Amino acid sequence: MSGRAAETDEKLLAEAGRSLEPSDDRVDADLVAAAVAGSDDALERLLQRHEAPVLRLVRLLGVTANDREDVAQEIFVRVFRHLRTFKPGRSFRGWLYRITVNAVHDHRSRMSRRARRESPWTARLDEIPDVSQAPGDDAIARERRRVVEAALGALSERERAVFVLVEMEGLERREAARTLGITSITVRRHLSRARARLRAILSESPKKP
Repeated sequence: MSGRAAETDEKLLAEAGRSLEPSDDRVDADLVAAAVAGSDDALERLLQRHEAPVLRLVRLLGVTANDREDVAQEIFVRVFRHLRTFKPGRSFRGWLYRITVNAVHDHRSRMSRRARRESPWTARLDEIPDVSQAPGDDAIARERRRVVEAALGALSERERAVFVLVEMEGLERREAARTLGITSITVRRHLSRARARLRAILSESPKKP
């Protein structure tokens, strides 16, 4: 692969990546404390703060458009049930992302079992593409994200989760390791493999002038 092609692929990955500012951990901590103490308003504000990032992460982890709202709803139900187990001083975002990754994994398992029971024609109903567009996004940015997100489908579930959390959601490797319940060394290994596979896939994709 030429130097220019490699540079283009790196740019694609970077520009399709982080678009969210890190959440304010202090605000989250205050809202969690108030919600645990019984404030419905604090709980509502906490969930509203993280609704868009959760939906984005669910999408990046490969959940189809038809199922994203249901998976997100399941995630917030789990948050409500287990909020008292959140440890003050830790990152709420990291804790929430761990719940999200686990919920997506459970969803994939359910879909896999269902697919084995269904005919190929019925299963194809779940493959309707998402054509929604975020307000203000230009066509080039949308196309770059589409290319990268399509390439993510070639990664293993764990490689995809590591790449999305570190490269696209901005988690530190140690925090990503804690979120996924694996070691930092394992995060580095999966991240290296994911980067190599994505570079190879993007280098084979037709480049637009």
